[in-house]
Amino acid sequence: MYYHCRPLKYVEYGKIYPPPVETLDEMFLNCYNWIGNYCHFFPQVWLSRSVSSITGYKNNRMTKKRQSYINGNYLKERLDSVMFGFDIIKGFPVSYNYWEMMLMFIPDKKGSIKEINNKIKNELNLILDDCKKDGYVDREILEWEKCRGDFDLFLKKNLFVELDQVVVPSLNLKSAKQIICRDEKQKKTLRRMGFIEDRIIIKNIKSIGN
Repeated sequence: MYYHCRPLKYVEYGKIYPPPVETLDEMFLNCYNWIGNYCHFFPQVWLSRSVSSITGYKNNRMTKKRQSYINGNYLKERLDSVMFGFDIIKGFPVSYNYWEMMLMFIPDKKGSIKEINNKIKNELNLILDDCKKDGYVDREILEWEKCRGDFDLFLKKNLFVELDQVVVPSLNLKSAKQIICRDEKQKKTLRRMGFIEDRIIIKNIKSIGN
């Protein structure tokens, strides 16, 4: 099953789209723009495949100490999130582990795709050299070595594989086979929107499908 999570206030009974560009975190804006060069749409709607723990649907029982580190509005939205499960979604595949690695290397300043890719390759080569000096090369960097500097091949074999994430330009929430919410209040709101009651499940847990 494919999972997508979003705050209840952004849920619609029908097709939803990525958030407006101006609302995106500037820290990751260039990252979404970079991957848009490959999937051909920007920004993106993200879904996890099988593993729902990476969607952001978390248990709302948090310590006061932890809550103090999170922006109040962001925390409120996160705790009011709803997760949608779909049988089949045909999207552009993005491996979670390799995407996390790309996030470290893609600069937050604008540049051409060639400039950004050259920067990523340089970073990968530097890490590979350091790993060899230390006598240990982790799996992701070892895959880079196997590709012998061919960055397009590296992306094709490792990042753009359907493993645990896909991105799409839009998503029809009405077609969800499961709608996972936290309490009766959320369930009632979703039912009023038009979602089928038999598909709405109350599960206030840490993760589902993992």
